[in-house]
Order: sequence, then C-alpha cells, then structure tokens
Amino acid sequence: MTFEEYIPLKLNGLVDRIWSHKTDSRHSWTILPSGKIELMFRIGEAPELIGAKKISSAENPMQHFCFMSGLQTSPLAMTMDSMHFIGMQMHPVAFKAFFGIPLAEIRDYYLPGEHLFSALVEIEDRLNGKQSFFEKASWLENYLHSRINETPELHFAIQLSQYSEKIYQPHTVLSNASIEALIGYSRTQTFRIFNDWFGTSPHGFQRLQQFVNSVKAIHRSNENFTQIGLQNGFFDQPHFIRSFKKFAGITPGQYRSRMTHIPGQISA
Repeated sequence: MTFEEYIPLKLNGLVDRIWSHKTDSRHSWTILPSGKIELMFRIGEAPELIGAKKISSAENPMQHFCFMSGLQTSPLAMTMDSMHFIGMQMHPVAFKAFFGIPLAEIRDYYLPGEHLFSALVEIEDRLNGKQSFFEKASWLENYLHSRINETPELHFAIQLSQYSEKIYQPHTVLSNASIEALIGYSRTQTFRIFNDWFGTSPHGFQRLQQFVNSVKAIHRSNENFTQIGLQNGFFDQPHFIRSFKKFAGITPGQYRSRMTHIPGQISA
C-alpha cells in the first residue's frame, strides 16, 4: 500500500490536500463523517466494489473515473479487492466555489464527474499519464484554481468557515449562541448560506463540527468521555454518547477500541 499527499497552497481555504492511495490487496475500512468533501479520480480500471453502502444495487460511484463525494453525516463502510485513487480533500465551501452547485444537493450522496467537468477526457489523460504524483497534483491545483468563481459571497463563506471552526473548537464552543446572532444575518439568510456553502443547516453544521472535534480529541488523549464531551459543548456524557452514535453508528468507547492511526477511520 502506498500513500502520498501534496498541499495545494494556491487553493488555501478551499482544499486541504491532494492525495494518492494505492493498494493491490483486499482492503476493508469504515470512514466516519469528517466535515470535509472529497473529489475522487480513479486511476486505471475500476476496482471491484465487494461491499459498500449504496443508494441502490445499481449505483456504484467507483464505476466513474471521477466523482464528488458530498458531505457525509453517517459512516461509509466498504471493501475493495484493489484500488488506486487520486483525491482532493476539500472544505465544504469549495463545492459551490468550483462548480456553482449548492452543496446541500449532494449531502450523503455523490455526483459523477460528467456533471462537473466538460474537459473530463483531458483530466483522465493527465492523471493516467506517466508523470509523478506531485506533477499531477500540481496540474490539478492549477486547473481547479482557474475554475474558482470569485464572488463576495465566496470570500464571506470562507471567512465564515474559518470562524465557525474556531468557535466550535474545544473549550470555546458557544452552544447557547445562534450563528445568525454572531454573524449579524437574519435566520433565513443564514440558513440559505449554510445550505448552499456548507451542505446543512447552521445547527447541523455545528453538531457535525463538534463530532469531528470529538473524534480528534479521542486520538489526542486518553481523557474520559465526560471530559471530552464537555470540552466540545455537550451537556454531559449521555448527551455526548447519543450525539456521537448518531454520526458514527457506534459509541465513543467502541470507536476508541477500533480506531486506526487515521482519525475517523476504523478497522473492519
């Protein structure tokens, strides 16, 4: 198994990293909601998807060379015989910035690349070429940079994303304050902005961010779950466990016993 990553500085605030993951053996894993979205490019032939959560038996995103995995609010489990993908881990606001589509339209779903790119053949030729991963990643960085739709609302959404992540960090969670009161917008305006740029309601985004921070906290320390819950804005341990299980499908204790070195990924 090989894993490489590239940090696209030109896409700061929109894309965290571009990565390449390749394995020639059967691999099973479960990925918990991360608060991010992923643009995926398949390298070579489509892998056999042995098992995965699907909307129907006919729907398999791996059949497409490219697909966008939308904002996930429940765990995604899969098993594949082999795989080679190049992916881009993005902030939610990147979807509308690059493609002009409200993110709420693909919450807990995916969108084939044919709906996103007119030059998909060129992208496929580039990524299946003989260049190094870093050369391919640099080309992707420049290509996506040219697609950014610069608008005042985009810059506001990026600022709001950074602000929201900050106020929902451990020890600073403002659970009693509404986001519309904090940013000075009406409830209707705030709801539209969050659905368009973050893929969920303000309350839904807050709960998702608290879950993601809790997962990171479990990896950082051996603190008990009461402490982790309180630090991330939950009322008490039962409240934390209920909310965690809603996103993860398992309790924090079960997650701690099955977690891997990658936050949000658990062993089969």
